[in-house]
Amino acid sequence: MRQTSLKTSLMVFLLSVALFGWAQDAPPAGPPPDNQPAPGGERQPGMGRRFQGIGGTITAISGNTLTVKTMDGNTAQVNVSDKTRYRKDRQAAQLSDFKVGDQIMVRGESAGENAWNAEVVAARPAGGPGGDFREAMGKRFIVGEIKSISGTQLTIQRPDGVSQTITVDESTSFKKQGESITLADLKPGDHVFGRGELKNDVFVPAELNVGDPRMMRRGGGPGQGQGAPPDSH
Repeated sequence: MRQTSLKTSLMVFLLSVALFGWAQDAPPAGPPPDNQPAPGGERQPGMGRRFQGIGGTITAISGNTLTVKTMDGNTAQVNVSDKTRYRKDRQAAQLSDFKVGDQIMVRGESAGENAWNAEVVAARPAGGPGGDFREAMGKRFIVGEIKSISGTQLTIQRPDGVSQTITVDESTSFKKQGESITLADLKPGDHVFGRGELKNDVFVPAELNVGDPRMMRRGGGPGQGQGAPPDSH
């Protein structure tokens, strides 16, 4: 049960990372009603609304419909129209520029279960924050459960099954439910997430949030928002 919850958290966290990186490159959208997010939507940086969208790989294209295998393994139908805008290689594009196998992000409105009416379809930017998510895990961000703490070293059980030891330093900030905390407030069993970088082949988080990444709030990027209530387990 706990592992399933962690995997779900990971998928949503990865989508959040991707949406953040892609959103800065995508053309602006028309203003939807403010503060009317759909469940699971992500806040756009600097805005009072949330993204509604999915990410995944195109498995079929038929007319104005794209079939997408989403990051959680489900299949979604994406409907495009003459109002849909496209981005590829950080340039304006058109539907014919996309092909089966392309990894995309879709922003739009839900059209029912596993169906979307696309406002924007964008190919995942190469090398950006929406790059190879699993490759970035433990290098540009961390998410998982604290298994042990020894001084400034924390062993994190990641949702992908990898146990990774990370090191915090004097520049690492800690938050829980939006409030600043200290390393001493962390304990084994806490779920944490945050961004950072490798230093001498060891991941050092710039910030570490206690809680569920699905509850992440934007403050300038993935992991830059407020902390969130911990998972119930």
